[in-house]
Amino acid sequence: MTSQPGKPFRCVDHSSEQTDLSGIVTNLKRVRAQSRMKLANDSLTRAFLDAALSLTEDLFSAPSVAGDEEVRPTMSYLSKPKVLSRAQQDHAHLVPTEAKFRDRWAAHQHFLADFIAYALTARHWSLQIALADRSAELLTSGADFSKAVHEVAYEDLKLVLDLPAYRFQLLAVASSAADSVASDALSSMYSTLSDAWCQLYVRVFDHYGVRFRKGVSIEMFNIILQSTAEGLGMRLLAGVDEPILNHEEKSSLLGTAALALMLAFLDAGDDLTLEELAERALSQFQQTTSA
Repeated sequence: MTSQPGKPFRCVDHSSEQTDLSGIVTNLKRVRAQSRMKLANDSLTRAFLDAALSLTEDLFSAPSVAGDEEVRPTMSYLSKPKVLSRAQQDHAHLVPTEAKFRDRWAAHQHFLADFIAYALTARHWSLQIALADRSAELLTSGADFSKAVHEVAYEDLKLVLDLPAYRFQLLAVASSAADSVASDALSSMYSTLSDAWCQLYVRVFDHYGVRFRKGVSIEMFNIILQSTAEGLGMRLLAGVDEPILNHEEKSSLLGTAALALMLAFLDAGDDLTLEELAERALSQFQQTTSA
């Protein structure tokens, strides 16, 4: 979808779907759709899923021990006994039992399928979506815009380090080619995430009255920035010694990339495509250096 010159950007809002699990938890042992919807949003159903999420966070936030050569199987830490034990520990008032677990999921793989969707869609990116919501005011306040962009990008990248569940996303990505459940959950997650950031870009660009160049779109802008953020995030997790984050100035390479992409994509009044702009800039540079 390419934005039309002079017209405000638009994107679809699915944020109201975040609190309803009926479209996410879909493998429950109920025949009637209404019964499945009700059970999906049941407190104990959420408790079982939250227990698995807590186990995931424990696994990926645990510090590595020197000399520890233990191989951690992808999903073995989410066995039924472990999930049930954690649910009983964290949600004792709901009286989680194995019978109640089996009443919801006929097979453990059905629970795992629902958990992947839940972890990636309903909970995993909730903080980042909240960040996108809070960022609109900062970016439209009329203060130092470049500084605001860097601050938002800095907080975005910090979430990669602060959220152990980000590592779970990497596992899901690695298995998505052979696992349709993981693939579907990732698609839903990216759709939800894109909606949140798209709405931020719409509000900011409309506020300043700017428009994209011909041939580029809000979707392209969002995909490039998300991909850049994920790539930088992986390098942060790998502990690469690179100047990705500047904690003193609360800036990052993601902020630099966002500003550069914005300057390239926004039409400054020359009515050129990105390719035409590149050709003209290179030609002018060659003329300047040869003079």
